[in-house]
Amino acid sequence: MNRTTAMIATIVTVLFCGLPGIGLICFAALGMLGTNLPGFYEENPTATPEQALLGAGVFVCIGLLLMLIPALVGFFTFRMSKKEEPANQFDYIPPAS
Repeated sequence: MNRTTAMIATIVTVLFCGLPGIGLICFAALGMLGTNLPGFYEENPTATPEQALLGAGVFVCIGLLLMLIPALVGFFTFRMSKKEEPANQFDYIPPAS
């Protein structure tokens, strides 16, 4: 795998896994802050603060896993990519006999 393919794979995983992971963590943070709102429990009488915090915690974990995927893809693809060796310009050419 060359470096261009490794770069493309890393960018694609950042777009499809990293950015949704960041969004999920942001929504989880909003959910954690929303557990203290008094109007939330008036609209949802069956909900408890523990359920809201548990759901937000699950979203944080999933978001962190989604953000870990591009880092792992980038690490392994760049590690396995072969470095291009420059052609030796001064190869020994034996004299013609």
